[in-house]
Amino acid sequence: MTRLAWLLADLPVEVLGRLRADRVMQLRAPPRRPGTLGRPRKHGGELALADPAAWSAPQVITSTVTFRYGRAMACAWDRVHPG
Repeated sequence: MTRLAWLLADLPVEVLGRLRADRVMQLRAPPRRPGTLGRPRKHGGELALADPAAWSAPQVITSTVTFRYGRAMACAWDRVHPG
């Protein structure tokens, strides 16, 4: 999906994707502390889509009023990927 969005970036189209409500996404790993030994972490915490109370603050929030469904809201987090 990301690759498709990148390839179509200069065209007048919008790419829409859906995720299951029970998906768990991985957040970005925290920065390494100086002097830490060993392999760096690949992932940070988890973002469980089914539990809004446990979400970190999104980087982008947008909303619009739709004719059929009322207010629609979308939240976005940078550098979040499937776990």
